[in-house]
Amino acid sequence: MSTPANAAFEPPPQTWLGGLLRLWLLRPLNSAPSGDAARATLIMAVLWLAVWVAIDHRQSQPDPQFFAGGIPLLAWYAFGLLALAALLRRCSQPAPILAPAIALSMGAVPVPLLFAGLAAPDLAPVWFWAAGIAVGVYTLLFLARGLRAITGQRQRTAACAGLLFMAGFCWLTDTLNVIPDVWTPLEAQAAEPGDASADSEAILFGQPARIDQALEAVSRGTSPKPQAFFLGFAGVGDEKVFTQEIGLASRVLGERYDIAGRSLSLINDQRDLESAPLATLSGLTYALRGLAAHMNLDQDVLFLSLSSHGAEDPAIIVANSQLPLNDVTDEDLADALRDSGIKWRVIIISACYAGGFIERLRDPQTIVITASAADRTSFGCSNDSDLTYFGEAFYRDALPGARSLRDAFDTAKAAIAERERRERVTPSNPQAYFGAKLEAKLTSIGSEAIAGINAHHRK
Repeated sequence: MSTPANAAFEPPPQTWLGGLLRLWLLRPLNSAPSGDAARATLIMAVLWLAVWVAIDHRQSQPDPQFFAGGIPLLAWYAFGLLALAALLRRCSQPAPILAPAIALSMGAVPVPLLFAGLAAPDLAPVWFWAAGIAVGVYTLLFLARGLRAITGQRQRTAACAGLLFMAGFCWLTDTLNVIPDVWTPLEAQAAEPGDASADSEAILFGQPARIDQALEAVSRGTSPKPQAFFLGFAGVGDEKVFTQEIGLASRVLGERYDIAGRSLSLINDQRDLESAPLATLSGLTYALRGLAAHMNLDQDVLFLSLSSHGAEDPAIIVANSQLPLNDVTDEDLADALRDSGIKWRVIIISACYAGGFIERLRDPQTIVITASAADRTSFGCSNDSDLTYFGEAFYRDALPGARSLRDAFDTAKAAIAERERRERVTPSNPQAYFGAKLEAKLTSIGSEAIAGINAHHRK
């Protein structure tokens, strides 16, 4: 039997993995791949799982430990994969058979996975959304070309439905926090008790002793000059940005106002319940009294830095693991400061609606700086950020080289406003109140350290 001349030049049918490689490169695929789609699906499942394990291991540095408790959550993603395949079949005319639809759904995984696991955590919001849109367009083209190859017809509706499903699935996964972490930092495992409610009383009962132990390292010295003290408060434990911001505040304020040996931080970090006293309302009150006992109350200045989510009441949100904790209202903070006897205080609040604290705290011997107005939210308060917008602009960029707190605030406010304009978000409108007596007094606090910093910046 003779064979048409052009048949000898027809390319052999694409295997599934070869066909998917063309689709990943957004090259056209003229026909459905040949071979076992289920086998290709299995190979991809093993590969994508290995990639996720590697990403998770990287994010759990510096001391990752295997965590079997995250494995069952993989079933959520298997369900999502099957649901996507079923949706593609339902919306396609003609409907593809199940195995190729599952293989195509599995093939859509790697780019969103790499975006969410590697790129998204380090991107600024404007670049996050730009990259997210690019990933969405890529995924839409992948699904459209894949469906056309396995059905022989254009399937725009099915491709759009698939993209919307994937976006909704990612949103729901993030909302429900269904993250199959199979690696976790060693300290995080220590911070996950088997019965959180049973341990809560013991943890909270031990906090005064923990604060007393930290205060043992605080020493005013014998200098007759006014001295600066620092108290940090990181309010929400499930987002590391607050812990990191208080760490930066302690370092920057410490260097500028020569606070070495006179600082204490209360930290809520669900990864670690042991390294520092916890940030609680009772702990804040107790720590203020403890620091007051080491201060010359007639002349020393307290720098109180708080970083957390905020509420319109106004209030500083306080949360850590499953512990029963109360938020800190403006009245609570004013009462705690008054009861401590500390007269001179700089209060810096990085939180949404923080401007609502100013009215109750204003006093000629007080400076209050807030990341937002009483009716505005601030930005950058998530695990996607190393610092909030305010933390970056004020502590990191403005304060080290500024001539004064007022100059640092003005510089930071302008930088934040410009960033928010670029990103087209409602301005946070940071606020400040500068008590005249304290503003004049600060010129004598850590003057030698400030002069050294300014000399360094002039070089």
